[in-house]
Amino acid sequence: MSDRSGHVPAAEQILLISHRQAGEATVVTVVGEVDLLTAPRLLAAVSDALERAGSHPVVVDLSEVSFLGSAGLAALVDAAVADEGRREPLRVVVDHTRPVIRPLEATGLDQVLQLYRSVEDALEPRADPLP
Repeated sequence: MSDRSGHVPAAEQILLISHRQAGEATVVTVVGEVDLLTAPRLLAAVSDALERAGSHPVVVDLSEVSFLGSAGLAALVDAAVADEGRREPLRVVVDHTRPVIRPLEATGLDQVLQLYRSVEDALEPRADPLP
């Protein structure tokens, strides 16, 4: 992605990642594009949140992601695999009108990851993921 002058913005400008606590859960909010350049930052942020959370839930909010490429999908898979030994599975928030759900469905990851419609749904103690 470049602007009109051909300048390619730094990864920090393409993807913003923030963490916050919501009770005992950690919410990782991702805004922007997850591609080959930015996927390592996503994986590092989610891995850090999983490590710090211990046995508490980690929610990854992708509802403001405008692009999710194959490197981003791989980062989510890597995070989910690293998460397998935890009591609380990784919870991923997607919005069906956004460009995130399509690549997840096309690759079958919607059947592997625990997807939710909102952060509020994902934070519910006994929340059921999307079917």
